[in-house]
Amino acid sequence: MHSENVSVPSSSGTSMAGTIDFPDGKPLAWAMFAHCFTGSRHTPAASRVCRELTKFGIASLRFDFPGLGQSEGNFSETSFSSNVEDIKSASRWMSEHYGAPQLLIGHSLGGAASLRAATELPSLSAVATIGAPFDPAHAVLHFADRIKEVDDQGAVTVVLGGRDIQISREFLEDLAETSVESYLPRLRKPLLLLHSPTDQTVGIDNAQNIFRLTRYPKSLICLDKADHLCTRQGSAQRAAHLIGAWVAPYLKPDHQPEEVSHGAVARSSRGSKFADVIQSPYGTIHTDRTKAEGGKAQGHAVSDLLSAALAAQASQEVRAAARREKIPVDDVVVRVTPTEPGHFRREVTIVGDVDDKMRRTLTHQVAPLKIEVESAQ
Repeated sequence: MHSENVSVPSSSGTSMAGTIDFPDGKPLAWAMFAHCFTGSRHTPAASRVCRELTKFGIASLRFDFPGLGQSEGNFSETSFSSNVEDIKSASRWMSEHYGAPQLLIGHSLGGAASLRAATELPSLSAVATIGAPFDPAHAVLHFADRIKEVDDQGAVTVVLGGRDIQISREFLEDLAETSVESYLPRLRKPLLLLHSPTDQTVGIDNAQNIFRLTRYPKSLICLDKADHLCTRQGSAQRAAHLIGAWVAPYLKPDHQPEEVSHGAVARSSRGSKFADVIQSPYGTIHTDRTKAEGGKAQGHAVSDLLSAALAAQASQEVRAAARREKIPVDDVVVRVTPTEPGHFRREVTIVGDVDDKMRRTLTHQVAPLKIEVESAQ
């Protein structure tokens, strides 16, 4: 996985700071992530979910809404409706420069905005939300005791997430005029609602109400033991795994992975020094050098793979010999340890009602593995 920072145009023409998290190989599909109220693309839910989705071959754009994070603009001049337009603007930009997003993910108020924007994004194949409120006006609860000040003064400055945020009368009026009943029934995309049953910020009844108004196919999954911001260890990663597994049948891959019927094909991972993605007849293997060798240890080292091959070869040959000789073997345990570059120590343990003669017969069947490599010109 590697990440690239990008600049994305907002609906008003200002620049939104964004980050695209890429899988090691060519992306199978593209996604976007809309962060929570007054949050940023670096909040745990946004960053961890997008990074984890790369394991499913999905590249994701996460961006800061105007006036937040590292984006240009003034938050007091934004609204729920403008955020919806910002999502649509980001989708157009991504379609032009990378690939049309098929998956839209929104967290909290970003989830509510995603549900509304999704009704006008034809490229989408699916929508997922995490802790989304049913009514976007739920955000007002953060500063309900100061709404009268907004009416009297036209705006009020509140502290949210340790920062001063100015809330305008226009922002509140826009929320008040938003009718979820007008757009939720029009959402004709597969929908996944992830919500913690112990969410103290946005209660799970919000997810139940969204589920009630939307069409099938739809799924509601409890993100148990997660807090609203997904800061608890592993909660954001679990959300990503649920989303990745759920969305797979709905995605239309941008390309078909190369089919390898025999042997293996290795390709360099983008954004890394030594990592590779290896296609084999039975799936994908990620390799890298150890940190001592200049890599990042983000995949199997070559010595690991050679050790595994030597262990598997010995185990299979012993069991094949046992079948031929009709020797009762319950289990074969092979331990292979690298001793120095190109040298390995192999220890074979045979479990079962086997005497010394039988054991010698079986272990003698394990021939040294000989490898010859022919370089193609």
